[in-house]
Amino acid sequence: MPIALDHFFVLTAPAAPAASQLTALGLVEGKPNHHAGQGTANRRFFLANAAFEFLYLHDAEEARSGPARRLHFSQRLQHSSASPFGLVVRQQGELENSPFPGWKYCPQYFAANQCFHVGDNSKLLAEPLCICMPSNLPRPRIPQETENPRWKLTELRIDVPVSKPSQTLEAIADCAGIALRLGAPHHLEIILNDNEAGGLLELSQRPGVTLRW
Repeated sequence: MPIALDHFFVLTAPAAPAASQLTALGLVEGKPNHHAGQGTANRRFFLANAAFEFLYLHDAEEARSGPARRLHFSQRLQHSSASPFGLVVRQQGELENSPFPGWKYCPQYFAANQCFHVGDNSKLLAEPLCICMPSNLPRPRIPQETENPRWKLTELRIDVPVSKPSQTLEAIADCAGIALRLGAPHHLEIILNDNEAGGLLELSQRPGVTLRW
């Protein structure tokens, strides 16, 4: 597969209180970001092979009318029928064509020649956002340099209330470690370390997010 999961996010309440449930488990929180021009900020956790981001609005008007307005962050938070999830992939080597149909989003916090490739399903609020990282962005840190090198994402199960996914979502779902279930209410299940410890945590997040480790 020419793309692989880089990180994933959940749109959540201001200041992302659910992130504290992960720190209570012993995960070390990474440095947060404010996204200039996008109206969002985050709390995030770097794992051995991926990152998990809690994304929230700090300027709703900027999110609605700024350069990221086609991502529909405000609407995704306001409507229970909309997906609050995002799947962000990275190209594996050079691709002649984009990995899925979409459009360019060049945020203020990137260099002028760096743009996300956003899946054209961004207007389909029942589906998660599907985004490809800029191909000229530096690679992620190696596991030994992350805050949580012993925590590995082994599977990401995502439920969507649609019977037929878009071409974009189908392409993302082909990535290793992503399992897509159709016709089910919005839900995200995060499997860490193959659930070897048998741990289970329901995050205080609507729609539901379940963590297993």
